[in-house]
Amino acid sequence: MKKKKWIIIGIIVILVFLVCGIILVSQSPKWSEMSFEAIVKETVIQPDGESRLIVERTTEIYSNPINSLGISENTKLFDADGNEIIISNFQQGDAVKVILKNAFTEETPFYYPIVYEIRLIDVGK
Repeated sequence: MKKKKWIIIGIIVILVFLVCGIILVSQSPKWSEMSFEAIVKETVIQPDGESRLIVERTTEIYSNPINSLGISENTKLFDADGNEIIISNFQQGDAVKVILKNAFTEETPFYYPIVYEIRLIDVGK
């Protein structure tokens, strides 16, 4: 009788772990995405070809509102109509919406997130 009781408890524990695993695996791949609106401060293109967009967030996320956003070949850049553009189309003062991976940790001295998309919202003056 005791052995049967332990088998039932073991099966229940395994089922709980299995259900938790299925829930974690079935989570949307976008669970770590975060978006914010910002104003472009500067477009930086390094001599080695690295492109960065320096923005100031207009929505508060962390204590420092300035972000240096690395633009990779996987980053999608769009204008307000949804047409693809290039990094040089962003000018100082432009309002943008940034979608990125929410990967900030306190151990990281600088916040260089993985940027999925930058969309031009409004052209600055």
